[in-house]
Amino acid sequence: MKFHTPEKSLIIALTSALLLSACGGGEGGSNTSSNSPSTNLPEAVSPSKPVNTPKPSKPIDTPKPANPSKPTDTSDTSKPEVTLPTGQVEVDMKEVASINHASAALVGSNLLSSKRQSCALGAVTHSNELTKIATQHAQYIQHVFANSSPTMFDAHNEGRIEDIKEWTGKNNPFFTGITFKDRLLKAGYSNLAHGVVENISRVTYYSSVGKVLSPEYAAHSMTKSLLAAPYHLRLLMTPNLSQTGSGMVAYTPYNKASDKSQGYAFVNASSASQNTQNHTVKGLFTYPCAGIADTNTALYNEFPSPVAGTGRNLANDPIGQPVYVSMPSAKKIKVSNIKFRDTKRNVEVPVDLLDYNSDPHKNTAYELPENEAFILPLTDHLQSCESGRKKGQNCGLYGNSEYQVSFDILVDNKTSETKQFTFTTGEVNY
Repeated sequence: MKFHTPEKSLIIALTSALLLSACGGGEGGSNTSSNSPSTNLPEAVSPSKPVNTPKPSKPIDTPKPANPSKPTDTSDTSKPEVTLPTGQVEVDMKEVASINHASAALVGSNLLSSKRQSCALGAVTHSNELTKIATQHAQYIQHVFANSSPTMFDAHNEGRIEDIKEWTGKNNPFFTGITFKDRLLKAGYSNLAHGVVENISRVTYYSSVGKVLSPEYAAHSMTKSLLAAPYHLRLLMTPNLSQTGSGMVAYTPYNKASDKSQGYAFVNASSASQNTQNHTVKGLFTYPCAGIADTNTALYNEFPSPVAGTGRNLANDPIGQPVYVSMPSAKKIKVSNIKFRDTKRNVEVPVDLLDYNSDPHKNTAYELPENEAFILPLTDHLQSCESGRKKGQNCGLYGNSEYQVSFDILVDNKTSETKQFTFTTGEVNY
């Protein structure tokens, strides 16, 4: 992956491997993750069932932000918002301390809150409890990868791994519990009964000149990546979430030169509360929604794969930023007549629809409910990579470009409506 900063500075021979992990369920974490770019399964902790938030008999509005500017059904008149950290974009690796970077963690939490609020979901407020839980688990991951190179690693699980037992389980000084739920119980987390989700991103960089994204910009980038992965995105956009906390730790990867390689682990934990546990939204919502700016251009990996069974290898043939479609007030929806248009180039982007009927993970813990769907842009023939050895190849959607999305939706086999909005991508992510 190659990063292009606002200053357009060159990072020579920069590569990275990004691993995303969303935790939902309480019955266990992800199956595996490897040192190649991949993601772990989504998991959340709720009092009764995995992943899905409680559905009340009647939908009620999500809590309104302090300064509401958009109705639940956003329109194309809204202005794009951009949330970027301040300070240096790139820094010398030797300047990045192997510690928790609290300000960077806050960048990720604030970006998540901003994106939710822009799409008419409730903003999430900072929680010291969740921050402590997320940070300690990030430090657990840091300790593992600073001292070993595991071939198999479950990002949500703190259980002992036999071939690296010195650094895992209770031998790890940051151990607090094998599962996410164990860690929440150990911390005595006050909102455990109302639903909690955990999302994790880990990235390693190599640079021949020892330059790397600063912790703040890395956290921003890693949060954007979580918002471009369907099974992570749907958890982060759970309507009833109201609190959040993140940890962002840096480390030198095991057996790597400290002036050439840099690792980051970002952990976010978000929860509902007693006041919001039954909150949802009326009608339809999407992410991205009208006016959202600076999304990722591409999805390069996720587990479980949203394109399983198609023969597509996301690492070599990515798709564009997915569009999440959800209607909590309905039992089932059917999305059709999808148009995904590049307004700058006036071309239509072909799409696939991932919904209950086409779900490759039906009858598993990751099965999509009948009132949710994802529109997946198929960017095989786009020449969206802008520079480097991949110039002219597929890097998902084009960077800094506006995309207009429209579709029809049949609700509970009774009523239909049409949705249309535009969003804007950020710099090309490689």
